[in-house]
Formats: sequence, C-alpha cells, structure tokens
Amino acid sequence: MNEVKVTVLVDDYNGVEKGFIRSYGFAILIEINQKKILFDVGSKVEPLLVNLKTYGIELTSLDAVILSHNHDDHTDGLPGILRAKEDIPIYIHKDWDAPARFKGFQVPRENRVVVQKAREYSELSHGIFFTNSFWAPDYGGIHEHACFIEANDSYILLCGCCHPGLNKFLEDRKILGIPENNPLHIIGGMHGFRFSNEDAKKYYPIIRSIVLCHCTIKTTTFQRQFGEKCSKDKVGKSLIFS
Repeated sequence: MNEVKVTVLVDDYNGVEKGFIRSYGFAILIEINQKKILFDVGSKVEPLLVNLKTYGIELTSLDAVILSHNHDDHTDGLPGILRAKEDIPIYIHKDWDAPARFKGFQVPRENRVVVQKAREYSELSHGIFFTNSFWAPDYGGIHEHACFIEANDSYILLCGCCHPGLNKFLEDRKILGIPENNPLHIIGGMHGFRFSNEDAKKYYPIIRSIVLCHCTIKTTTFQRQFGEKCSKDKVGKSLIFS
C-alpha cells in the first residue's frame, strides 16, 4: 500500500503556514515510495525555492517534475529547479507545443518525458497515473492533463487548473483501471468548473475530500454541494493519505 504526502508549495488562493510565502501560481510536492515529485512549479523561481527550503527539501533530492499544462503560472519556476538538477525528468502531455496564450518556460527537449496516453507511470512510481490530455477553449485554447495517485483504498486526483473540466479527468478512471466506486480525494485549482447538482449528488458518496486551490472561482458552489468535505488549501500545509 502507498502512503502519500502532498504539500502545497505555491499558491495565492488562501493563507500560508508560518515561514512560507505567498505567490501567484501553483505547485504541489508529492512524496510517495521515497520519491519527491513536483506537480507544477508556480510562476516564479524565488517563492518556489524559498518554500522548498522552508519545508526542508534539497533541490537535488527531487526525482521528477510533472506539469499539468503550458501556462506560465504553472511552469515558470522551472529555471530554479534546472539550475540545481539539470537532468531532472519533466513529464508533459503530448499536446505541449500546441498554440496557446500565456505559454510558459520552454521545457528543454532533453528533459522531456512525453505522456502519449492515459496509463500508470510505474517507472516514475507505482501508483501514479496520468490522464489523457484534453483541450479547453479557455484563453483561446489550452490542453491539460491531470494525475491520479493511489493511496491505500483511495485515489488522489491532482489538478492544475481543470480547464477542460473535472468530469473529463474523472472519466479517464475507466481507461486507467481505477474502480468508479473507489473513494476519491481531489486537490487543485478548479478555475470556472463546477459540478451540476446532479453530478455532485452522484459523486458525493465517493468523494472524501475536495481541497480547493489556486484559480478556483466557484468556491461557494463546492462548499454548498460538499459541505465539510470541502476545504481551502494553505501553502505549507501537508496532507497525508495512508
């Protein structure tokens, strides 16, 4: 069984723990099977590096970076990581180079690991799954994928901005072999997405928690639909799933 620890390291949606700094963008540290993996890297180098240091992480101990989509508030902390560990693998989806506004830092070709389709990436760590890349019309068009992580009897879904809609990522559970009745924890930015009341009622029994981050707009709707299961993130706060 996997024990998974996730810590928000970059965000400006809610508050911060003592010693951490607030910054626009989004980054989460995943700790699983003795691996340390960044999911998105925020919009600036300094806040990411400061918060990693405050948390007690040496840059050279990072094993990989996963990027959800090619917007600068999710990619532009990369130069700081690459200066410390120039050969770090960076997982991106197959549509990374498609036209988009607000494109971020150019991921070096030699660091790219391109996710072609939804599957488990056991070579990164057992229990890490990437969804397919989906297109959304936001800002003139953007592609995005998300990441499921297996933790004991539940799965954690990490989302950068949910531009294509949370439903798209949830539908990929069939392809990934994730049982539809398995409990879920959802963490990330939701942008303008909200469940219909019908879908919220359908998902309520299996969703154990929703942690809202970054760009979420429909906060009050999530709170109304999921009550005490819904919370806001806090930079520097860790959640442990075991």
